[in-house]
Formats: sequence, structure tokens, C-alpha cells
Amino acid sequence: MRVSFIGLGNMGSGIAQCILKGGFDLTVWNRTAAKMDPLVANGAKAAASAREAVSEADVVITSLMDDKSILEILQADNGILAGMKKGAVHVCVTTISPGCADELEQLHRDHGSYYVSGPVVGRPDAAASGQLTSFLAGDSKGISMATPVCDAYSMAVTVISEKPNIANCMKLCINFNVIAIIEMISETYVLAEKCGVPLEPMRDFYQQALFAHPALKMYAEKLRGRDFGGRGGFVMKGGSKDVTLMLATADSVKAPLEMGKIIDRKLKAGIAAGMEEVDWSAIYEVTRKEAGLP
Repeated sequence: MRVSFIGLGNMGSGIAQCILKGGFDLTVWNRTAAKMDPLVANGAKAAASAREAVSEADVVITSLMDDKSILEILQADNGILAGMKKGAVHVCVTTISPGCADELEQLHRDHGSYYVSGPVVGRPDAAASGQLTSFLAGDSKGISMATPVCDAYSMAVTVISEKPNIANCMKLCINFNVIAIIEMISETYVLAEKCGVPLEPMRDFYQQALFAHPALKMYAEKLRGRDFGGRGGFVMKGGSKDVTLMLATADSVKAPLEMGKIIDRKLKAGIAAGMEEVDWSAIYEVTRKEAGLP
């Protein structure tokens, strides 16, 4: 099976390495050409354009930033649809809006190709180690073609619907839970600190009693230590984009997310304060500032 991968950022580079290790014939393309070098060194082929990258692919996987970037690269003169063969399948692992998924589905139907929404749950380290969770939704034939490739970078692959946008709604629901819990821990730590309660016992409560998932344990420690720097996390500008999608989707079905509005405000405040490239859990710093803590 020939696979094409487009978008080699923090998540994409790890996913692409797993696909390559899975034994697939892989062609890659990225706007910043240097990001292709590690994959080429391990046996992947580099393409000069997205159109060239997908020209022989059975499965095309994109890992881009947002609705705008995926639609642009799909429809560009030298883009995906310009080179993609009929009957091939496109899997988008990015968190995008349900409306964008609908548009992608229609564009591929008109082209004679398949579209599968395949958003992933997990951080860059999970992508690199093949431990992501993938949710697939779309035409059953497209899913059947894509699943062996998705297995290469996932510890679990769950098919949830024939409607692609359902997978994107699922991903927004999951991410809302994560950021809502981060906000809850932030407010709890601030209350504890202002009352004179040491944070270590609270951290232990989260890690040993309340939460069992490793990511939640990690966030409890990150917030306690105010450790938001470095690479490899989910940056605040990406988190803000996801929360905007969560709120828009909730509004479209008349299910208001009140905590989501609070989080949206704090993410925007953090970005305005110059924190767009730090981990999204740094909304804790906004909570601290609003509480009068240094």
C-alpha cells in the first residue's frame, strides 16, 4: 500500500515515522522542506509538492493546523485534489470543525475519492510511540482502506459513524473534558494556596484517588510546578482554536458550554500576554493573576 503524508509538525512527524516503521511505502511533503529530512533518512520519499506527493497514493493522510489550511492545500492548483487518483482515500487527523468535515466529504465525493475523518487523541510523545487513539468516521470502503495505516500509529482505532463529522464532534467532546479539568485544577490550586493549603497533598489526591489517566496525572503535576514551557505539548494557540470549535459546535446544537466560555476568555488572555506557544495548561497563570497571586 502506498501512503502519502502531508504536514510534519509536532504530531505529524511522529505519526509519519510510525507509518514508515509499519512497512508502508511512504511519500512525504511539508512546506518547510527540512522537516522531511529525518523521514527521508529512514526510507521515505520526499515530494516537491502536495500534488506530487499524492499522485500514486492509495491513502493520503494530512496533519495540518486548522480548517483553513486543510481546505487550501486540498484545493490548490498544486494541491491534493489536483494529484489524487480516483478511489484513493484521504484521512484528516487534525481537529477541525464538523462543518469543514462536511465540506471535505463533498469535495472528495465530487472528485471520485473517499474522505475519512480520523482525529487522534494523544500528545506528540504518544504519536511518536504509536500510542494514539484514533476515531474514524466516513464511507465504509474508505475506512477499510485506511484502517491498516491508522493501526500503525494507534493503540486503538474505533469506527464510530459513516458520517465524517461525527468523529470531529467526538474529538471536540474529548478535548473539552481535558481543558475543563485543567481549569478545575487551576481554580482548586488557587483556592488551596490562598487558604494556606499545601499543593502537594492536593496533587496526591488527584494522582492517587481522583484521576487514573496518565495525562491527567501529568497536568496535575505541571500545574503544581507551574511548568508550561518546552516543546512537545499542546500549545495555547492550538488549544484556543479547539475551544473555539467546541463553542461553535455546542452553539449550533443549542448546548451551551458555560465553562467553555470561561476557558475561551482565559486562553485568549494568555495569548494576548504572549503565551501562545506554551502549553495550554498555562491558563493557570491567568487564573492566578485574576486571583491576585504572583
